[in-house]
Amino acid sequence: MHELESLRQRFSTLYGASPQVISQAPGRAEIIGNHTDYNNGYALAAAISRNTITLLSRRDDRLIRIASHGYAADPVEFSLDDMKKGEHGNWLNYVKGVLREIMKVKPEIAGMDILIQSDVPSSGGVSSSAALELSLATGIMQLFGIEMDPVKKAHMCQKAENGELIGIPCGFLDQASSGLCQKDHLLFLDFQPEGDMPISEMKQIPIDLSAHDMSFVVIVDKDVKRNLGTSGYPARRALCEKSVPILADMLGKEVSSLRQVSVAEFVSCRQKLEELDPEMRKRVEHIVYENQRVLDAVRALEAGEIETFGRILTDSGKSALELYELDAKTPELTKLVTQGRLIEGVVGMRNMGGGFSAIALALVKNSHMNTFKEMLDDAYGPGLEYIPFVPSEGAGILS
Repeated sequence: MHELESLRQRFSTLYGASPQVISQAPGRAEIIGNHTDYNNGYALAAAISRNTITLLSRRDDRLIRIASHGYAADPVEFSLDDMKKGEHGNWLNYVKGVLREIMKVKPEIAGMDILIQSDVPSSGGVSSSAALELSLATGIMQLFGIEMDPVKKAHMCQKAENGELIGIPCGFLDQASSGLCQKDHLLFLDFQPEGDMPISEMKQIPIDLSAHDMSFVVIVDKDVKRNLGTSGYPARRALCEKSVPILADMLGKEVSSLRQVSVAEFVSCRQKLEELDPEMRKRVEHIVYENQRVLDAVRALEAGEIETFGRILTDSGKSALELYELDAKTPELTKLVTQGRLIEGVVGMRNMGGGFSAIALALVKNSHMNTFKEMLDDAYGPGLEYIPFVPSEGAGILS
């Protein structure tokens, strides 16, 4: 409450009036389901206990005035009728991308005064971009009385990020997690499209880490820079898509995505795929087994088998490094994960996110958390940031 009151005062100082709406959306942690979203597979995700807060009030014209801690202390202005793309990576492109998508639904929205505050690390692999998009969209929709199903709203924000103003080819995991998660739950997502929606099923999986005296923590080396749009992400996505008709021919059945290939079916054609294209075989093997790991992780959680769940996390990380090679040009990622999972008290540890960076997720016993950090700092070196979190609530209205 103290933070909100401070933000209200800041808003009033900037714009001479009180905000009419305050919204929030959290960052996210990919728990398991690595690169499965664009392969129509499965994933488990959580909203983290870091969020982006957006304060808004309506104007009588078409002007947008927007300030953001860390980007623009003084308001930046542009018109809803003139939303040109700025330089690559410019944070205003994300704002304009969301506005453009909302205006497809309600073209007659008016201008706004906006203040954005976030403690979601922009370099932490926890999708600060999705938190910004969902927080902004949630606030604007409340301000103008736009009703939209939460799944459609998250999909709209994904389209904004994929669109020409931003141009990042992210899957649906980021926006779904930020928009749809619930406190003390992991979000299960089935990325088999249904109609115009990128998922056919989602459900909330309860997880009570306190009962097991454990916590999640994201570990980040902020000095290792990553850009999803120019990384190896597009190449891996393209190779997975290329494999689909090849596997359909090998298996003698219709295959529209890798989620339709079972582990047993993959094993039956593994050698043929290896002989045809060893790199493709590795990429496919990771995705097929990763989908099964997600389903196994859900069963382990529902049965209260937290140690089994931890082992599945570790297996996921090994596959991502050895088969999907997400440590390409970033040996720091391999060092971070392999050193970390050897430390006593670590129940499971894996890479997190799209890769090509040094970001990991660990499930650690609370009694060992301090020594875990100390020992990992000693083994890895200086510069690591630790982001502990509990599974939190998705996007919503604060005031």
